[in-house]
Amino acid sequence: MNPRSVVALFLMLLLLGCRVQKPALQPTPRSALKGTEAPITIPAATPSPSNTPCCQVRLHPEKPFYVGDQISFEVIAPSEERFLNQSMTVTLTSAPNPIGTATFQPFGFDRRTQATMLWAWDTSLLQAGQYTLQFSIPTLKEEWTETVALLPRSAMPVAERSARWQALDTPCCTLHFITNTAAHRDLEEIVEIVEREYQAVLQKIPLEQKEERPQVVLIPRVIGNGGFANGEINVSYLDRNYTAADFATILHHEMVHVVDQQVNQDERPSLFVEGIAVYLSGGHYIPEPLLTRAAVLYNLNRHFPLRDLAEDFYSHQHESAYLEAGALVEYMSQRWGWQTVWKTYLSMSLKSGETHLQAIERSLNENLGISLQRLEQDYFAYLGSIEENVLTFQDVANLTLHYETLRNYQQLLDPAAYFRTAWMLDARQMRSKGIVADYWRHPRQPENITIELLLNEAGRARRAGEIVQGAAFLDAIKCALEGLKEKHPEPFSCHGSAKSGWEIVQILLAAGYEPQMWVRDLGYAEVIVTQGSTQLKQVILELRGEEWQIVSGTNAAADELIEGTQ
Repeated sequence: MNPRSVVALFLMLLLLGCRVQKPALQPTPRSALKGTEAPITIPAATPSPSNTPCCQVRLHPEKPFYVGDQISFEVIAPSEERFLNQSMTVTLTSAPNPIGTATFQPFGFDRRTQATMLWAWDTSLLQAGQYTLQFSIPTLKEEWTETVALLPRSAMPVAERSARWQALDTPCCTLHFITNTAAHRDLEEIVEIVEREYQAVLQKIPLEQKEERPQVVLIPRVIGNGGFANGEINVSYLDRNYTAADFATILHHEMVHVVDQQVNQDERPSLFVEGIAVYLSGGHYIPEPLLTRAAVLYNLNRHFPLRDLAEDFYSHQHESAYLEAGALVEYMSQRWGWQTVWKTYLSMSLKSGETHLQAIERSLNENLGISLQRLEQDYFAYLGSIEENVLTFQDVANLTLHYETLRNYQQLLDPAAYFRTAWMLDARQMRSKGIVADYWRHPRQPENITIELLLNEAGRARRAGEIVQGAAFLDAIKCALEGLKEKHPEPFSCHGSAKSGWEIVQILLAAGYEPQMWVRDLGYAEVIVTQGSTQLKQVILELRGEEWQIVSGTNAAADELIEGTQ
């Protein structure tokens, strides 16, 4: 075994074998994000005992539901064969009053077969109470009912009840945000970041004429990996941002996509669409040395053939694919210059009947006189020549593990956020309808808060270079998720960090606080909390005997806690 393989094997065993029960104390966290009120628990939608649903039903926004909500439906089929293209109806049985009809179609990156009804049930004229909905797929002779509870509007937390969409024009862009959120609180800092990042994008992708102002939408919950573009630039912005990503980097990435489409709206290969965005952002989630990190993938044989990425980019492991694509564009820019790469990319616009792979091959030959196979050979040879860095290896491995753990959490406890089938909406429609609930509400049960805080803690440890501790936090999350999935009576008891985190969250919620970020050490915890508003406060707890106790809680000075975005 050569020395390089020995180092890689040793480090992988180290990451897998380390089990740290308590994290080391870290500096008080800096935050520029959001707070809300404690959750209200109501009965979940339950199937009628007289029938068995054929499909999984998900309602939006998140529970609890209040009179006045515009409720959407996702009815997820168990298989494609029977359900694809079949029609489904939903009826309110208390009139009966038809709510709507939808056809089962592929949805999201996973192409999941489902019937989707967007804002179909307007509850504005209803009274609070229990309502029975009847679901019917006549062609398949499938029919079942589910019960939904509506709370009175007066039971809604005050901050949400008064929340509205607002807009602010900056020199470059229009910012859309919801009042009473972290974005509203931190608007001045956000404006500076938006202006800086947009000007940086235009230095690389100049627009001959500015057709329209970029629209930046600040979402007060995590959707997918923290950002997406759909004609507008959508970026998650909240205090308990468990993605552990850099707001400016995510914003820049989505800005590139929007400006790219303003230059030329033709479809181009995803390998280069995403590679260009990662390269111009200086990293995927955070600023990072792309080629050095891509060399780690190559040396561990975790890279992908460029042909495979060209043919079906989004089916590959997310972090590895984006890193490899971004590093490829950086390699090409160093070799041929950015302007030549940009010209080559624009000429990849798909012609009639052309595949992504064919468009790439054509453009590379026409502009660079090179085939994709030869480009791959040269690119991988370059990666192989980069000297290995032990810390970079550790960080690449831990970053991938972080996001895989994050997605496991989303699939189990926050499925609307899971990127392959995320509830990504057109905020323009939301603004026109005055709807904020779909983005305002997100699961805030103690289980969600504890896992999200642990994810945030793992990300902060990784960014600080505390690789072993970051891996230990991820291990704590993994065992807690397994316990929750198996419905273990005490799912957080499997790991010291998970157990203490769960206990602290329970104590703070009981005291009327919602934890947003924390720093913990043996027997000590500093927690940044909110209490019915976005004002940040600091609460300190100590472990006395076997119980955590609040020993102090003071308003945190905004200028001490809010600095930047992460």
